Amino acid sequence: MLSKDFIVEFLETDLGVDVGGIDEDTPLFSSQLVDSFALVTLMMFLEREAGIRIAPADVNLDNMDTIGRMLAYVSRVAA
Repeated sequence: MLSKDFIVEFLETDLGVDVGGIDEDTPLFSSQLVDSFALVTLMMFLEREAGIRIAPADVNLDNMDTIGRMLAYVSRVAA
């Protein structure tokens, strides 16, 4: 199951992000903790783990900038 802790672990181990102090509301992309090159890898992770398909139009800060927004997006799409 996709969770905050699972995404944080992925950010650290697969993307090399310093996850100290990251919570559900920490901006990832707008603060440049995660760059646009890592976005594709993160999207593939979310799709694989949640069993969803992310539409290109849904790839934006409203859906992807924080862990909380990612989890909310996945919940909406998976429902």
